Amino acid sequence: MIFKEISQKPWEYISLLIIFISSVIAFYFFSYDPHSQRRVIYAAAAVYFLWSLYHHYKRGDLHVSIIIEYLIMAIFGIILLSGTLLY
Repeated sequence: MIFKEISQKPWEYISLLIIFISSVIAFYFFSYDPHSQRRVIYAAAAVYFLWSLYHHYKRGDLHVSIIIEYLIMAIFGIILLSGTLLY
């Protein structure tokens, strides 16, 4: 199921992969500054959330429950990654 969807819309998933890879690179690039790392985490979570809204809008199944689900996942990622940084 997921492979069929990826093969039909590869550019959407390639863009998601680019978002994650660039976020990881930026996170390690700013390894000397926890404040900048937090900004990278916030930006990555926001872009991931916006990508998910766009993806489900294009699929035609964007509902409030999906918006809340992705918002919770983004917030959880922010809390998890920001909590591991030293001040």
